[in-house]
Amino acid sequence: IVGFEPIPGTTLDDEQSHTPPCKTKANAVSIHCHGEYPADEDSIGDITYYSEDGEDKQCGSLSTDWFPYEGKVNRQDVYQAPYIWVQFLTPKPNVLINVMCRVYGQNIHFDKKSGRALTRFQIYVKDSSKAVPSRQAGDI
Repeated sequence: IVGFEPIPGTTLDDEQSHTPPCKTKANAVSIHCHGEYPADEDSIGDITYYSEDGEDKQCGSLSTDWFPYEGKVNRQDVYQAPYIWVQFLTPKPNVLINVMCRVYGQNIHFDKKSGRALTRFQIYVKDSSKAVPSRQAGDI
């Protein structure tokens, strides 16, 4: 969003509805991923987040130095979007897992229904130790 500057912390709604999983940092907004539904929570396993400031088992972080995005200048976009890496260490194999990652900030209002302040994706890890070799053409 052009001109947007996130404020580290959490909203009052976050604090009233549940205990936010991330510790607030003075100069960063937090990112936390989890299974979207109870079955996904049971299958997702342990997660490690890799951010500019190192690794963490609870949350990733995006420095506020990346903001605000000012749009293209003179038809050039030299802005590098910030990112974190999320490593799923022990996902349950052979199960499709729905993952939801959301960002926390005082001026970032989460809305699951509209998809605001979150991203969703799915992971599937195949257990190759249980793979059945395919038949050779001459074996039939």
